[in-house]
Amino acid sequence: TGYCINGAKPSSHAVAVWRAQHQLLERPAIFNDPIALAILGDAKTAVLEKLESFKDPLSTAMRVAIAVRSRFAEDERKHALQQGALQYVILGAGLDTYAYRSKNQHERVFEVDLPGTQAMKIARIQQENIHSNCALAYVACAFEAGALEKNLLEAGFDKNQKTFFSWLGVVPYLDAEAIEQTLTFIRSCARGSALVFDYMVDPRNLGELEKMTITILSAQLASGGEPLKSFFDPQVFAETLSRLGFSHVGDISPDYLNERYLALRDDGLRVGNVTRMFNLVV
Repeated sequence: TGYCINGAKPSSHAVAVWRAQHQLLERPAIFNDPIALAILGDAKTAVLEKLESFKDPLSTAMRVAIAVRSRFAEDERKHALQQGALQYVILGAGLDTYAYRSKNQHERVFEVDLPGTQAMKIARIQQENIHSNCALAYVACAFEAGALEKNLLEAGFDKNQKTFFSWLGVVPYLDAEAIEQTLTFIRSCARGSALVFDYMVDPRNLGELEKMTITILSAQLASGGEPLKSFFDPQVFAETLSRLGFSHVGDISPDYLNERYLALRDDGLRVGNVTRMFNLVV
């Protein structure tokens, strides 16, 4: 996964590879994505040929964590859609395929990511002849640049409409200021808007094995030019989010996710505590 396509971040490709592998390796799938393999374009051959080599514990743990967070975010998206949140903003969309699987013509999806990552994605979907069924806007933006609100508004986003946001696999790469700026913007959106996001737990809150996982992961990511910048203590983070003024701060624990998505499996798959999620309501 350590290569860069057209200036796209290696991590966006890696996550897409894990999602595609999950479709082939875990039965039943935790997260069904029939386009996951196609959106890899020419890279799908490598996935199919090397499938056996991805069954080691670390790869499996990463894959399951990504499948569970994607499933949770999309389940929450469905719920928000039923509550009338027709706008869906995917922050750090990477090679996410939601807009191309959506059956709802009334929703508007805004995919926010770096210009290089978006260029790679658009090339792939054109090459593979993949189309969206709903209104879709690509919003080029770097979170550190502080232009998220401006760029979204220019793309037709309506701040006064209830919106659902997902922000997966992005927070660990950002500094505290960029994280707070993004959260403050979301907090300023229409009442009833919601956000699901994940973050990395401060290693001081983790056991030895999980600390080791973070060390290995950090080294891999840094060598690909994407150092991890932010780790949080779940309790302290929850207090910060309440202070920012969200009406609901849901701390989504691994126990909750395991119970909701993995309890009935006979392969013993579980998510750990290295990454955790929050579910917020404005």
